[in-house]
Amino acid sequence: MPQVQQGKLVGEPPTIYDGDRKKTTLFINEWELYWAVNNDNALMVNPYRRAMFFLTYVKGARVNEWVMAVNRWLARQIQGGINTADERLWNEVAASFTRRFADSLAKENAQSTLRAGVKMKGEDIDAYIVEIEELIRLAEYRFDVPQTIEAFTDGLPTGLYQKILELDRPTTYEQWKQAAINRQQDYIHMKARLKAHRGGITTSRPRGWMPRQMLTDPNAMDTSAGRTRGRVTGSEEMNPATMPRGGYTPRGGYMQRGRGGGRIRDLREVECYTCHKKGHLSRNCPQHTWNKPNESRNWTPRPSQGREAVVDDRSVCDEEQISVARSSTQTPQQQADSWLRGVATAGEDVQELVMRDLVGREGFQHA
Repeated sequence: MPQVQQGKLVGEPPTIYDGDRKKTTLFINEWELYWAVNNDNALMVNPYRRAMFFLTYVKGARVNEWVMAVNRWLARQIQGGINTADERLWNEVAASFTRRFADSLAKENAQSTLRAGVKMKGEDIDAYIVEIEELIRLAEYRFDVPQTIEAFTDGLPTGLYQKILELDRPTTYEQWKQAAINRQQDYIHMKARLKAHRGGITTSRPRGWMPRQMLTDPNAMDTSAGRTRGRVTGSEEMNPATMPRGGYTPRGGYMQRGRGGGRIRDLREVECYTCHKKGHLSRNCPQHTWNKPNESRNWTPRPSQGREAVVDDRSVCDEEQISVARSSTQTPQQQADSWLRGVATAGEDVQELVMRDLVGREGFQHA
């Protein structure tokens, strides 16, 4: 028996109970905690004083009649010679309270809720387990019966349920619960890694050729890498199949005339992009098929070499070739990071499918 202590009670006292049966269990739990932390106090050691002290926390129109009846019963017991230290005094008061104010519909309500179905909200597996286990206890179901396991699994997200069934094959309630916790932790881990990679994404420049600066002089030659000809204002479209032998002579434009309008441009210092010799433009280079007198007029494109490229007004680089060349020079870790950044920018449905698949891979949970 604990040593009796005098003095004030400690801890948080229970909330006043007003007869609301939905709060009966909560009130009993609060009272038992308060009693436990003060079990060596003289007020709690003596059963009669404990019962009278308990009645002070039961107040309201719905409970006044019961409080007065219990108070009269205790008084008659003491007057009849029952010792105040007799534990039967407290036991009878506690039993009477439970019979009178217990939520008689708690069991039916819990069973009805389980039949309707309880769903896991968001990604909080712990809150879902606490909620459904409380309902199972109130419904007075056993945990390892098929009815209980079915109620638990029906509330899990479809992807999580499929991974558990595929990888863990649980049979008991405890196995299902532990597998759900483990797989959900793996999912959260993967999602955090994707978010970390998403944070490092920056908006990149469009792939392909981009001029470093705008040309300020309309007579200046554009010598940017990959550029094989400038746009010729007022010139005809170039069709190699219909070009005259010996080269194409432009009709005019600022590439051939100065600002004065009548002077022909001096090409002696102009370097050809094909043969890198001075004195002519690339389209007039003798090395081109259409400029060779003995070649067929039918033009067949050849693979580009050096700085020569298939000519068009945009001079856009082949993104696919660039991507393949870049990936061949990257380390496996750099390629993995690039892949993760790509997944991070995808939609939520794509990320869900990728993460659900990865968390099931062997060894992933130890990553």
